Amino acid sequence: MAIPKKQLKTRSRSNDAVEPPHWPARLLDWFVAPHLREDLQGDLYEIFQKRVPQVGIARAKCEYTWAVLHYLTPFFFKRQPEQYPQPFFLTPAMIRNYFKIAFRNLAKSKGYSFINIAGLAVGMACSIVLFLVIKHETSYDQSHTNGNRIYRVETENVEEKHIYPGTYTGMVNALRNDVPEVELVVPLFKVWGKTFSVPTSDKQFKESFVFANNDLFHLLDYQWVAGSGRTALSQPNTVVLTRAYAEKYFGTTDIIGKTLQLDGKQDLQVAGVLENPPTTSSFPFNMLVSFATIKNTDPDFDLNKWNGWGDNFQVYALLKNGLRSEQLTQRFSSIVLKYMGKEALSDKRFVLNPLSELHYGSNMSGRTANIELLKTLSFIGLFVLLIACFNFINLTTAQAFKRVKEVGVRKAVGSSRLSLVYQFLAEAGLITFCAALLAVLIVQLSLPLVNDTLSIPLTISDLFNLPMALFLIGLVFITALLSGIYPALRLSGMAPIWALKNNPFRQGKPLFTLRQGLVVVQFTISLMLISSALLINRQLAFFQNADLGFNKTAIVTAGLPDNSPAKLQLLRNRLVELPTIKEVSFSFNSASAETNWMQNMEYRQSDKAIPIKTQMKMADANFLPTYGIQLLAGENLRDSDTSSANFKIMANEVFIQRMGIRQPLEAVGQKVYYGDGKEFATIVGVMKNFHVNSLHQKIDPTVYQVVPNNFYQAGIKLPNEKLETMQAALIHIEKAWKATYPNHVFEYSFLDETLAQAYKSETRTAKLIEVSTFLAVLIACFGLFGLATFTAEQRTKEIGVRKVLGASVLSVWGLLSKEFVYLVLIAFVIATPIAYYFLQDWLTKYEFRTELSGWIFVLAGIGALAVTLLTVSFQAIKAALVNPVKSLRAE
Repeated sequence: MAIPKKQLKTRSRSNDAVEPPHWPARLLDWFVAPHLREDLQGDLYEIFQKRVPQVGIARAKCEYTWAVLHYLTPFFFKRQPEQYPQPFFLTPAMIRNYFKIAFRNLAKSKGYSFINIAGLAVGMACSIVLFLVIKHETSYDQSHTNGNRIYRVETENVEEKHIYPGTYTGMVNALRNDVPEVELVVPLFKVWGKTFSVPTSDKQFKESFVFANNDLFHLLDYQWVAGSGRTALSQPNTVVLTRAYAEKYFGTTDIIGKTLQLDGKQDLQVAGVLENPPTTSSFPFNMLVSFATIKNTDPDFDLNKWNGWGDNFQVYALLKNGLRSEQLTQRFSSIVLKYMGKEALSDKRFVLNPLSELHYGSNMSGRTANIELLKTLSFIGLFVLLIACFNFINLTTAQAFKRVKEVGVRKAVGSSRLSLVYQFLAEAGLITFCAALLAVLIVQLSLPLVNDTLSIPLTISDLFNLPMALFLIGLVFITALLSGIYPALRLSGMAPIWALKNNPFRQGKPLFTLRQGLVVVQFTISLMLISSALLINRQLAFFQNADLGFNKTAIVTAGLPDNSPAKLQLLRNRLVELPTIKEVSFSFNSASAETNWMQNMEYRQSDKAIPIKTQMKMADANFLPTYGIQLLAGENLRDSDTSSANFKIMANEVFIQRMGIRQPLEAVGQKVYYGDGKEFATIVGVMKNFHVNSLHQKIDPTVYQVVPNNFYQAGIKLPNEKLETMQAALIHIEKAWKATYPNHVFEYSFLDETLAQAYKSETRTAKLIEVSTFLAVLIACFGLFGLATFTAEQRTKEIGVRKVLGASVLSVWGLLSKEFVYLVLIAFVIATPIAYYFLQDWLTKYEFRTELSGWIFVLAGIGALAVTLLTVSFQAIKAALVNPVKSLRAE
């Protein structure tokens, strides 16, 4: 016989009453039609309670289970026809009601509401920032009309398994003559560190610029302020400026026909003014000089050269419509065979890289995006947002006991489950909306820091546009759904008979609750992020402290505007007038640089020829002492070792190992061939290995020779003493420089700072991981604090009883803390192998790397445990210090 609803709502039961089995009750919830379920549950529950004292608990449970299975028949599955239409729960009046109740509940639980909103706001702010970053990085070079047909010709070394963005100068004419499928060939040659001035004023600036021709304006889309893309760069000694640079030099854009001076000796006539390039361009050229001017500035430049190349010379091709880049593979093989010889086919290839991919590799803008980093950021943003959503789920389900009677009453008086779902989702939506407003404010305040860390020109306007609005709407909807759907279904699905009980959730205690599982997931992600941050910082420390094989401290480098022997000797004499400056070296570049001169060399032993791809270091005789490079055998070069008839070089250890020689002394006197294979050089000394590239790459075979025409940089060793001494040396260097080159701007950099730029990607990654780790741990701590507060509230009377019986504050603290400690330990066990796998894989991409030690994971675990205890301890100790009389009186 069914229990009347009126009696059901008022009837009370002892907390010690035996409960029926959990899973048969769930079967009733799942399979029995709603209009039959309530009466059936009441009848079965009443019969079960009567049978317990008669036959015992075990048999009563068996009878209850059998009765449930007996009622799972098609009759009970069948739904009664609806006599009245179901009410529509999304009318304006109902929506207002949902949000009115939601506001009341937020105001009623201010502490939990703050934790929910703050946690979600931080997670959403992280997602918004990452969306802005990824949107910016993936929008490069998207506006060009012919963008899908533009490719860069790149040089691949098969043996090195490396592709270089630069290529041979001879490629320009080879494409024009031998590849009819290419509609347009555009060479670009970038030059750094040249002084530009206005003859009629004292304005001088050190700039980088690009040699180009009018084909560039047909390849890419430009907007002209003055001039024309048909004629602007057709004549020698002409230059095109952007609007910003026109105003920088002349204060106006009406400058056609005016003159700029290059390095105080080459006059350039302004032939056009362009609009400033967009920030999302891989070609942010502010100064374009006509290609025909190269011969006036560099008489040795040759457009038919197939021996040596640099990344500053790049060739772009516009393919004909409907042509795919893969169709030109055979054409490039023919070019290698025709211009470089059959022997080069095994090691040399040319590939086409589409315009859409240039931003993710080396390009002339000097700024690239790491696609792997963007993917990592996407995952981190998702993880941080999930952690925030887990907080909401945890705290909402933790407070469910305060809402279950409300649910029971609502359902008893006729409210449907759907209306309750809408109610709880409205609360989740309201919290998410408030969090979104706070998140936008957080992002707005953090944009300067984001720009500085990532070198991205994001502005406030990026926050207020249509794509951002659509993303924010989607983010609010998805976050509200992720965080609110489970609590809504969990609470709304309770039958009134359970909801109105004194302790409705004690239907059997599971081994592991959802709440505990979500906390474990939170700390698993946090531990992985902490481990990643520790390892990346350790790898950066390895880069900074590694032995490079040369001295990088207290060395100043500066570009040379004039490398004539007379000027260089005059500069050297003026520099060494200061006693503390003892070493000055002129060279192509410093001991370690990202841009190097590659040369094919060959060692011949009887009838066997050993090809060696070599990096060339062109410098004077002071190169080794200035940079502290060790001489292993033979003798150092002299400044007079420039005769082509008796060319001398020094080789490093890797070079002689490629020759097949193990002892450095055995290499002294050996000849190596280069160029057309008839020219040769004699090895007079062997240098100890030093890192000619960054630590990302292995040490290449390297030779050092004296070629004065290629001295473009001065390296000056400062006294590594007091700061005042170094500052005095810098003042002296500037005076000597200006006395030698009065028409040029003096700019310098410290070698160690320049080398550190090679690791800016890792530095950027480290900062992002650190910030993400902090946010993830902060959000997890919000959740822990809320759960600790909830636990303390739930166990108020228990704590009071324990205190009366003599329990200490420490024991109560341990009682409330141990559950969270166990969860962190479980997360540690799960996170450690996962983090180890991914971090070990990350390390393999570095040629020189640190070791992945176990202490990293131990330290991460200790850190997470310490943060957990600090977070939980406040509430635990607060609960332990409450007067037990007050605790026992609390309801």
